[in-house]
This record gives sequence, structure tokens and C-alpha cells, in this order.
Amino acid sequence: MNILLSIHLLAIGIWIGVVAAEFAIEFDGLKDSPSLIKASKLHYLTDIWVEIPAFVVVFVTGAFMITEKHLAGLFLYKVIFGVLAIIFNGVCVYAVFKRKGYAVSGDIDGMISTDPAMRLGGAGFIPSFLVAFGIGIYFMVK
Repeated sequence: MNILLSIHLLAIGIWIGVVAAEFAIEFDGLKDSPSLIKASKLHYLTDIWVEIPAFVVVFVTGAFMITEKHLAGLFLYKVIFGVLAIIFNGVCVYAVFKRKGYAVSGDIDGMISTDPAMRLGGAGFIPSFLVAFGIGIYFMVK
């Protein structure tokens, strides 16, 4: 395994790990308004310091590793679903940034207004990530 693939896989692990941690953060934020504000700020920080760098590294290392043979057959689906996972995660990040802005001013209704974008991002991210990851595992054990 070359260094680029090693970095790619490490970044994938960090990315999915922080997404899992963010589910716990969001679940805790459901208790009440102060918890939602706290969760919003914490989720924003994890996006800035961990999640965004992780999925940018995944994208960049993946782009560097792509060859013409990867743009056909099953591997093409891995690439497509990987890019979709990044796009859907970007939707979540956008919503997290908007919500943090509302949280700073204590606007609970504004914070709640970002829920549809977060749900859309999550609903698209999870299956896209799992498909790309599953195909990647297939190619590693094949």
C-alpha cells in the first residue's frame, strides 16, 4: 500500500469517526434549548478542526490516485458515490455554519430552520458514504 492510499484511508477513518461523534453531539442537543446551542457550537468546532480537513484530504488524495482505468466499471461508482458523500457532507456543513450563526444570537427558531438541510445532508451522506466504502472494501479484498 502506498503512502497516498494510506493517507486516504486514514482520512476516511477520521471523517466517519467525527461524523459518528457528531451524531452523539446532536442527540445531546435534543434535550433543551441551551443544549441545542451548546451542541451547535461544538458541532461547528468539530467541522472546522476535524471534519472539513478530513473530507478535503479524502477528496484530494482520491483525486491524485485516480487513473483512466478508475473511470469505468464498478470503480467509477465508487468515485461517484464518494464525491456524492462529500457533496452531501458539504450540505451538512453549510447548515452547521448557518445554525452556529443563529446560536450565537440565541435565535432558537433560526437554529431549527436549518434542520431540513441537515437532514437532507445526512440522508444523502450516509448511503453515499457506505456505498463508496463498501466498493472500496471490495476492491481491497478482491
